[in-house]
Amino acid sequence: MKFLFFFSLLLIGGFLCIRLMGPQSPMRGLVHIPAASQQVLVSRVRPAVFFVPAQDMVLQSAGWRDLIPQTSISLPGNARLWFAIYGNGKGTLITAFAEATDPWMWDHGHHEPFPVMQAVQYEHEGQTLYESLMLLQAGQDPFDHAHAACLVYRAKFVLQFRKMLVIVEYHEPVAAESARDAVFEPKILNDFREHGRYACTVTFPDKAAQESLKENISALGTADKTFSRTALSRWVGEMRREKD
Repeated sequence: MKFLFFFSLLLIGGFLCIRLMGPQSPMRGLVHIPAASQQVLVSRVRPAVFFVPAQDMVLQSAGWRDLIPQTSISLPGNARLWFAIYGNGKGTLITAFAEATDPWMWDHGHHEPFPVMQAVQYEHEGQTLYESLMLLQAGQDPFDHAHAACLVYRAKFVLQFRKMLVIVEYHEPVAAESARDAVFEPKILNDFREHGRYACTVTFPDKAAQESLKENISALGTADKTFSRTALSRWVGEMRREKD
């Protein structure tokens, strides 16, 4: 009897080990959701979050890269970026998560890596949303291999005590002379901001929605090397030491 008892315990223990060591859903990756026509980027790290691109946005590329962002001191930072890129023939949508590695954290939410033409912040689903409009010069956009200048709408959340960035960007290429005009034309900037807001929304799902999401998440592979690590590191923004 004792032998059978201990044998049963071994079987139960083995079964639990197999369950615990078996495949786990990725914490971040791509998933299909009813609100979108294709796969979207999702993070299950609290607070869970996913993106819902506009219906005309078509997924073009996705992946992750380790980054070395600039910092407030001479040492380079350390972070990982997960991103998905979409396009609709007129503009480009970038959705991304950027996680700081200890002992680093991200700079304050209102700090951006490029000069800002307009900025505003407000609450969205219980989180502070930082919106900005920027102009990237030719060669500054790490997602455009044609290296054209572009207007940029950025929406950003700074989560987990400044360890995680949630970023939405919408880009439209623009000629240099048109870019100069846009700086002094509030209507152009206001219209472009609405284009950016329409391109994608950010959702923080409840517990029930989180459970349904984790069943179908597919992990991201390493991003194509054509996406420059140096350019992506500059694009994401600066970091600080946690105790600074």
